[in-house]
Amino acid sequence: MKIITWNVNGFRSLMNSSFLDAFNTLDADVYCLQETKLQAGEGGLDVPGFHQYWHYAKRKGYAGTALITLRQPEGAYCGIGMEEFDSEGRVITADYGSFYLVNCYAPHANQDLSRLQERVAWDAALLAFLKALDAQKPVILCGDLNAAYNEADLRGRNQGMHVPGYTTEERSGLTALLQSGFVDAYRHYHPEEMAGKFVYRKGIRAMGMDYFLVSERLMERLVDCRVHNRIHGSDHWPLELVISE
Repeated sequence: MKIITWNVNGFRSLMNSSFLDAFNTLDADVYCLQETKLQAGEGGLDVPGFHQYWHYAKRKGYAGTALITLRQPEGAYCGIGMEEFDSEGRVITADYGSFYLVNCYAPHANQDLSRLQERVAWDAALLAFLKALDAQKPVILCGDLNAAYNEADLRGRNQGMHVPGYTTEERSGLTALLQSGFVDAYRHYHPEEMAGKFVYRKGIRAMGMDYFLVSERLMERLVDCRVHNRIHGSDHWPLELVISE
C-alpha cells in the first residue's frame, strides 16, 4: 500500500500546475493533502475509483485537508475534538481496519510566535487524540506538522531559536509524540540525510516539516519512505510511505 502526504499550498493553484500529472506519476493508493485552501463545495477530483474526503476551514482560503483513497476505509472522521482547530479543517482520520491513518496539517505558530501557546495546546490535544487511537489499533500520522525536531533538520539553526517551527516548545511537542511510541519513518530509513525533506517557502529553505510518524508495532510492515523531489507545483515535495498489506 503506497501512501502519499503532500502539502499542496493551495489546491486551485496546484490544479493549474498539472496536479493530475503528479497524481498519475506518484501512482499511490492513498493521497493525503494539506493546506488545500478550499471551502465547502469546492473540492473534488475526477479520479474514477477513488473515494474522497475533504475537511474544509470555515475561513476562506485557509488551511484544509483532503484524503483521496483507492481503498475505501471502514470510516472517515474529521477533527480531534477541539473546535478552534477543527474549524480550520486540520485533521482527517481514516479507519483501514488494521490501522488508523491520520492526515494532519498542524497550525503554524505565526512569524511573531503570537500563536505559540495555541500551538502548544494543539500539540497536547493531538497527542491525547493519537494515544486514544493507538490504544485501539496502530496509527500512521502523516502530514505537515509545521515543526522540526531532528538534528539533521536543525543543522545551521540555533537550538531553541525564536523562529516558528524550531522553538523549544514545538520541538518538545514532536519529541513527546516520539516518546509515546511513534517512529519517524523517514528518519528510520534516512537518519542523517539533510537535503531530503527541504521545503521552500518564499525563497527561504526550511527543513523537515513533513512526516510519517508510525506506531512502533506497525514498523515491521514498513517497506520504504522517501521524498519525490522531482514533483513540483508546491513549496513542499510529496513524501511517500509504502507498507505491506
